[in-house]
Amino acid sequence: MKIDDALNGVPITRSRETRKTKAGTGSTSAGAGTSGDSVEITQASAQLSRLEEELGQLESADAGKVEAVRQAIAQGHFEVDEEVVAEALVKDTMEKLRRQGN
Repeated sequence: MKIDDALNGVPITRSRETRKTKAGTGSTSAGAGTSGDSVEITQASAQLSRLEEELGQLESADAGKVEAVRQAIAQGHFEVDEEVVAEALVKDTMEKLRRQGN
C-alpha cells in the first residue's frame, strides 16, 4: 500500500521552497532568536475569550438540587422518570432540527 495515495486531494499548506527558506533562516543556537512566525488575535477572537471567561464564572446548576440528587443516589432512593427524560430528548432534538433548518 502506498502512503502517498491516501493524501490525494489534500491541499499542500507550504511549498518545498517555503520550507527550505524557513529552515535556512533559523538561528544557529538552540532556542535563541525568533522563527519569524507571528500570531494576530482578531477582535472576534478576543471577544470570544472574554465571553468564555464570563461563562466560566456563571453558576450553571442549583447546588441544593444537585446535593439532593447526590444523596438520593447514595441512599438508593433516586428514581428516573422515563417519560420526562424521553420528552426532554424529543424536545431537544426538535429544537436542534429547527435551528439546522434555518
